[in-house]
Amino acid sequence: MINFYTCKNIKETEEYWLNLGLTLYMRQPNCIILDSGEGQIGFLEKQEHNPPIYSCISFTKESKEEIDELYNKYAHIALAPPEVHKTAPVYSFFMLDPNGLKVEFQTFI
Repeated sequence: MINFYTCKNIKETEEYWLNLGLTLYMRQPNCIILDSGEGQIGFLEKQEHNPPIYSCISFTKESKEEIDELYNKYAHIALAPPEVHKTAPVYSFFMLDPNGLKVEFQTFI
């Protein structure tokens, strides 16, 4: 299964997601498909880009230590430090991609 989203700039989007560790699965005109090892995500470049009202692309890791390491690597673009959710046994932090999509690194505790 591939989840697709629109983007404003395909090159900027590709660079952002490759920096997070995803790999290029396929490139077509105005479209990229990336592989995370947990699934695939696609982006279509559109002039009229409107991010979904709510979306969270979440990557599950094995431990709080791994989340902390990722936070240290991406602190400059993170929205806030990792924390335990008040409503679920999850430890995570969030970022926004260049298109306004929410990105989460999480672990279940």
